[in-house]
Amino acid sequence: GGMVDHGGVVKALAEKIGAAVIPTVAAKGAVPDSHPLCLGSTLSLPPTQELLRSADVVIAVGTELAETDSWIDRLPITGKLIRIDIDPATLTRDYPPEIAILADGATALTALLAAMPNGSRSQIDRAELARIRDGILPSLPPLQRKHARVLDAVRAALPADGMVASDMTQIAYTGCYYFRSERPRCWFHPLGYGTLGYALPAAIGAKLAAPERATVALAGDAGLLFTVQELATAVELKLPIAIVLWNNDALAQIAEGMVEKGIPEIGVRQRNPDFIKLGKAFGCHTVKPTSLARFKAALATAF
Repeated sequence: GGMVDHGGVVKALAEKIGAAVIPTVAAKGAVPDSHPLCLGSTLSLPPTQELLRSADVVIAVGTELAETDSWIDRLPITGKLIRIDIDPATLTRDYPPEIAILADGATALTALLAAMPNGSRSQIDRAELARIRDGILPSLPPLQRKHARVLDAVRAALPADGMVASDMTQIAYTGCYYFRSERPRCWFHPLGYGTLGYALPAAIGAKLAAPERATVALAGDAGLLFTVQELATAVELKLPIAIVLWNNDALAQIAEGMVEKGIPEIGVRQRNPDFIKLGKAFGCHTVKPTSLARFKAALATAF
C-alpha cells in the first residue's frame, strides 16, 4: 500500500531484473493486472504462495505483510528477505529481514533501479506466471465461481477508473484477488482490522473525493446493516453510488468457520429486513435484478 502511487518504478525494476510482482490488496492496480510480470493481489492463493516459497530473494516494499492479505498465519518466505519501509516498526514486524532499509519506498527503488547493472536478470518464468493467472477461475469452488460471475458483470459495467469500496463479505474476499484492476485506487477494502460496515461510508467518501468517477459500494447484508443509516447521507448529497448488496441472510464466513471447528452456529443467522423497502424508505432507487444482463443495466443506470 505504501507504493500505491508509485507503480511505475516497481514495474521498471521488475522488468529490469525479471522479477514477479505481487501487489498487496492495498496496492491493487499500482502495476496493471494485465502486465505479464504481475500476479495481481493473489497472496491468498496457494500457487502464488508456492512461487513465493521458491524465490531466492523477496523484496517487500511499503508493506507490513499483513495476515489479511494472505489469510494464513505465515507466508512461506524461505529466501532472503529485503524490507524497505518508512516506518521503523514495520521493518522487522513478523518477518525479520536479511536486510532492512529505512526509507521512502519510491526513493529507495529509484536508487536501486539506477544501481542495478543491465543484464542482471532473474530466471522468472513468464509462462509460469501466466499459468498461475489463468488457473485462478478454473480452480475456484462453486460459491466463488458465482462471485466471479457477478464481479465480471461489475467489471464490465464499470469504467476503467471506476471505484469499488468493498465490505467484509465473501464476494469481496473473492474480489480482492479476482477483480481485475489496471489502475491504482480503484478497489478499497477494510484491511487490517477487517471493519464491518466499511463499504457504504467509504464509497461516499470516494465519490466526494472524485465525483467524476463511477462508484460502487459492494456489501454483504450484515455489513450494510452496520452503517445503513449512511443511505440518508448519500441521498441528501444526491450521490449516484451503485450499492450492490450480496444478501445471504448470514455472517456466512464466520458461520462456515464455526461449522469447520465444530462450534454451534451462534449469532450468525440474523433476521434481515426487506432491503428493497428499506432502501426506498431512505429515498433510494432500488432494484432486484434477476439476471446478469439486468444487473449490468442497473449499474449503468445507477452511475
